[in-house]
Amino acid sequence: MATETIHIVLTWSADKRGKLRAETPMKFKTAAEAKGRAERSEGRFAGVVALSQGYDVDTEQADENPVVLFRAGRTPTEFEE
Repeated sequence: MATETIHIVLTWSADKRGKLRAETPMKFKTAAEAKGRAERSEGRFAGVVALSQGYDVDTEQADENPVVLFRAGRTPTEFEE
């Protein structure tokens, strides 16, 4: 069972009514790169989350508990504390 860790940044924009709309996820080589991009993106999006998540390469199953590296703004409820 081979496992890897991916580091991604998820961003959301808000439409005219305030409804969140997911933007294209961004993948990074390290957690530090993902966190840095999320911090720089904070002012451009309604919400942003950087996270690290392990997954099984063979089964393509992701860990159920990703590590949140950075969170700012409005995000979907699954990313709230």
